[in-house]
Amino acid sequence: MDGKPASPIPESDVSVELVRRAKHGDAHAWDALYLRYRDRLLLYTRCRLGPALRTRLQSEDILQSVFKDVVADIDQFEPEGADSLNRYLHVCVLNKIRKKFQYFNAKKRAGDIALTDSIAEDVPGASQESLDYWDSELYEKLERAIGKLPEAMREVLFLRAFENQSNQKAAEVLGKSGDATSKLYNRALSRLGLWMSGFADE
Repeated sequence: MDGKPASPIPESDVSVELVRRAKHGDAHAWDALYLRYRDRLLLYTRCRLGPALRTRLQSEDILQSVFKDVVADIDQFEPEGADSLNRYLHVCVLNKIRKKFQYFNAKKRAGDIALTDSIAEDVPGASQESLDYWDSELYEKLERAIGKLPEAMREVLFLRAFENQSNQKAAEVLGKSGDATSKLYNRALSRLGLWMSGFADE
């Protein structure tokens, strides 16, 4: 022992610790997880839905439904690294959207259809009110900027920045070489950076 005080939990490991506490029934840990991921997941959900599904589904309903599923299945989730929960949540959102797309495509239904009548009541940290970004100025601007990117740039951004996939995995999904994928990602970040900093018009 060198007499130094114990180091706090590194920021990158906070989510793993929160999951551990949530598994033991700590409601405050669930609140903290919801606060930690909510805006990022809501942005991802809105960007991923596209105009067709957004006429039928509310992004907030999907997000709350995903958290309800995670609450129910938390005992099945085992963290594998500090970022595993982030990847898991984004995969859950994408799978939920895909299932809804398949449903509406098969049934050819139209009109607003909520996922459930009142799922928010089962989600720790969620409000019965209509949800919006808590950090609205930042995330609404980011949402607009992402919407202006070409499709290939949006997709590589989703894979790399949101889902935290490796460049190799993103290249496999996009059907591109690793070098081409890396350059595409860097161009997407560059455009977003210019728009977000105000050096270029959105």
